[in-house]
Amino acid sequence: MSPDELRQRYLRFFEEKCGHRHVESSPVVPDGDPTLLFTNAGMNQFKDVLLGLEKRDYVRAVSVQKCIRAGGKHNDLDEVGKDGRHLTFFEMLGNWSFGDYYKKDAIIWAWRFVTQELGLSPERLYVSVYKTDDEAWDFWEHDVGVPTSHIVRLGDIEDGDEENFWSMGPTGPCGPCTEIYYDHHPEAGPVSWEPGFDEERFVEIWNLVFMAFDRDETGEMTPLPLQSVDTGMGLDRVAAILSGVDNVFHTGLFAGIIARTESLRTGGDFPTERVPELFSHPNFVEYCVIADHIRTLTFSIVDGASFSNEGRGYVLRRILRRAVRHGRNLGFDAPFLCNVVSAVIASFGHVYRELRLKGKDAARIIETEEARFFKTLDRGIALFEEVAERTAAAGDSVIDGPTAFQLYDTFGFPPDLTQIMAEERGLTVDLHGYEAAMQEQRERSRAADDRYTAAGEWQILMDGAADTFVGYDRFEHTSDVLRIRQDPETDIVEICVRETPFYAESGGQVGDTGRIQSADGNLELDVFDTRRTVAGLTHFARIVHGELNAEALREPAILRVDERNRFLCAANHTATHLLHAALHEIVSRSAFQAGSLVSSERLRFDFNYDQPVTDAQLDEIETTVNTWIEQNHRVKVHRDVPIEAAEKMGATMMFGEKYGAEVRVVEVMDSPSIELCGGTHVDETNDIAFFRIVGESGVAAGVRRIEAVTNEGAFALANAERRTLVRIAGALKVSPSQVEERLEKLLTERRELEERVADLSRMGARAIAADLASSAADIDGITVVAAKVDAQDRDQLVAVADFLRDLIGEVGVALLGADIDGRPALLAMATDGAARGRGLKAGDLVRESAAHIGGRGGGKPTLAQAGGKDIAGLQPAVEAFAALVERLAS
Repeated sequence: MSPDELRQRYLRFFEEKCGHRHVESSPVVPDGDPTLLFTNAGMNQFKDVLLGLEKRDYVRAVSVQKCIRAGGKHNDLDEVGKDGRHLTFFEMLGNWSFGDYYKKDAIIWAWRFVTQELGLSPERLYVSVYKTDDEAWDFWEHDVGVPTSHIVRLGDIEDGDEENFWSMGPTGPCGPCTEIYYDHHPEAGPVSWEPGFDEERFVEIWNLVFMAFDRDETGEMTPLPLQSVDTGMGLDRVAAILSGVDNVFHTGLFAGIIARTESLRTGGDFPTERVPELFSHPNFVEYCVIADHIRTLTFSIVDGASFSNEGRGYVLRRILRRAVRHGRNLGFDAPFLCNVVSAVIASFGHVYRELRLKGKDAARIIETEEARFFKTLDRGIALFEEVAERTAAAGDSVIDGPTAFQLYDTFGFPPDLTQIMAEERGLTVDLHGYEAAMQEQRERSRAADDRYTAAGEWQILMDGAADTFVGYDRFEHTSDVLRIRQDPETDIVEICVRETPFYAESGGQVGDTGRIQSADGNLELDVFDTRRTVAGLTHFARIVHGELNAEALREPAILRVDERNRFLCAANHTATHLLHAALHEIVSRSAFQAGSLVSSERLRFDFNYDQPVTDAQLDEIETTVNTWIEQNHRVKVHRDVPIEAAEKMGATMMFGEKYGAEVRVVEVMDSPSIELCGGTHVDETNDIAFFRIVGESGVAAGVRRIEAVTNEGAFALANAERRTLVRIAGALKVSPSQVEERLEKLLTERRELEERVADLSRMGARAIAADLASSAADIDGITVVAAKVDAQDRDQLVAVADFLRDLIGEVGVALLGADIDGRPALLAMATDGAARGRGLKAGDLVRESAAHIGGRGGGKPTLAQAGGKDIAGLQPAVEAFAALVERLAS
């Protein structure tokens, strides 16, 4: 049975035989749940249902969910390649009950599927239950007929052992579970099924979780309003079993990706039929890591993730670096992962349409990051060489832990690679120190992964889903209020309704503002934001008048959107589309959107590009967008367009957006701008009125940002600039048209004056040096100068030292002290003869002298400087210098 057949058979079994609704996979980048770095289980998209915050029109669901476990509580990154079962990206087959069936049906259906639909032998199946779950044990033994020799009790949360007790993360839904295991090697002989069993022989394939509790930040578990079932079966592991192998990388899921990698390595064609030849290759683990990691990278970037130095982006950067490191072991010395993306698309694009839509764009982003890391890796190797040489030169044999971690964190060197390279030089690595530094990083990541805190308890007024937006064509609507809550500390109110005209923050556009009023008019709320949360479309508001209570909102409430605010947001959103199109026309066709912000005041557009946009290009972009605005193109919204038709239209797809079978396309007629978009827009480009770019900058490696304003904001900027120009012209006593000419003249005069000042400073320095040289002392053949001098700045102090060098002979030293802007400064100078021949290095001299002024310093052997806090110490430092020279001279 192929993986494709396995997916379809699972869905069909639970749809047709068990009455489940098929729900499509959610993106691997969680939407509206900041507690997760990645979607790590099928139940993530049902979290609010399990918590009782939402009701849907079905109580049974089945899905094939894209999952990534590479950060937070569930992290398999470091296990990939070590065995044949751990992956960072995998597909989870899952079925759910929301307050409907429970343990008995879940267990019976699971057994029926694996034994009857998949044809697995009951003799090779074993199960585990939570320590105290007698009910699950009885169902397995009496209703299914599993012998007790094939059932084991595991876990004890009171002792910190969460085996057979599942939770999504540190907080959220959780409960006891029962798991099905498969015996890969019965030929190894009889086994006693008990704790501590051989995990290489017995592989978990299906986990049936009985959601019973909601765990909060303190660890306290509160019973959930519904007893639900959440099951998860790893498609990859089951595919291995059905293929008769015990290694997921030996299945058809990876054959195309591994074949593509080998073709790139050898430079020739390598068909998938020959992939088994690589199973015994001494470096097959490298192929496994690359195949797993490129799936994770491709799916996550297509679903909206991006590389960065924190949180999710940091994890992706580590994954790419790990894959590149393994690629180097195969001989790759230039970007190659980007060329393996095509195999991911070929293997999974027929299942996940987003790969077909954005996979090629993801490959370009991976290529940019990969190319940058290959350069970084070379620098990392150079840094290791420096570290190794420094360690050996110091007579030490151990590379310290923080340095080893820096090699890993910054340059992608895992500790095993550092150890191997160290052993080649007869060195070892402080792994305890490395682990300590790693733990600090984990704590930082955990803090970034656990940001959500609830604000008070929800009051449920009515059942239903708060997920219907009706505001494309209206600004006022009356709707049932489903639930409310108020933060006791901030008094912020959260309110969810059945249907809302308020646009919730999405696609970079901020949420609508406005008012919500109770039917009787006694309560009015000022909505300052609208966002999509686990509770649904949520309005965040403050009370204008009245008292928040359930009774006041039992009748449908009146919702009014701030029309002017919405219009200005729409103007900026349409302008963002025009900006995107102009970037493709003028800068690069591969300048893909990497983030955006659209508010009523401004717009911000991030895009993938590895160099600054020039001033000339920015001018051309601004002119182009304003030309499109002036031409007054109609903005046409195509609704319910089949996704295939949208592709043919040439619509730009956004990373991270989840597209259904039908999409919304926004087209600026008679222009290059056509995008899939769910945001609000103006009717015609003239509504934008005016577009002004206010800034361009880099925000991350390979990511640039353009900020701009339109309409009221653009006119306000122009007026502010005009007023500033008038004020400057007045100060210069010229007309505004003459300001530039006058400024150029003033700047020229200033440069001439600065040159004259510099000449005078050099003349003063020469005079000071001559005076000091004439009174120099001689200590055992060394010319010694020590004095406080009047210097305007450190540059003049250096100039005095340079002149002294030419005046005091081949073997001489000097210490100069000065009060620079109220702070003590010391400068030590040594000629080459003094530094090399007599061991009098300027750095040593200034470090010891700096103690007198309560500071520290350093520099080169022939010139060094120090700063401090105690000006009174300058004279003692000068007076002690001769004795210091006499003591240090060799």
